[in-house]
Amino acid sequence: MSSRRRQKRAQLRAMESLAYSSTLSYLRAHNDYDQDAKQIIEHLRSLLHISSHRHLAELKRIINDEELERLVSLKHLGESHLKQKWIELEEKEGDEDNKINTSVNNSTTIRKKFKGT
Repeated sequence: MSSRRRQKRAQLRAMESLAYSSTLSYLRAHNDYDQDAKQIIEHLRSLLHISSHRHLAELKRIINDEELERLVSLKHLGESHLKQKWIELEEKEGDEDNKINTSVNNSTTIRKKFKGT
C-alpha cells in the first residue's frame, strides 16, 4: 500500500473516531441515554467501524469527564442519578467484552492443547 494511501486511510480513521467521540460527548452532555440514543450508538459503531475496545474507552471517558459532568449538572440541577445510566451501560458492555475475550482465550488454549498431543 502506498504511503499516500495509508495517510488517507489514517485520516479517515481519525475522522471516524472523532465523530463517534463527539456524538457520545453530545449525548452525555444532554444526558440522553434512552432507546433512541442506544440505537444511534449501535448504528454509529457499525457505520464508523468502532471496536468494542474503543467503545468502552469512550464510555469511560464520558463518564469520568469533569467538564461534561458540569454541563449535565447545570442542565439537570438536583438530579444526581443521571450519570448512573451511563455507568450501567459501561459495566454491561465491559462484562460482554470480557465474556467474548474469555471465550476467545479458551478456544485458543483448547487448540494449543490439541496441537500439542
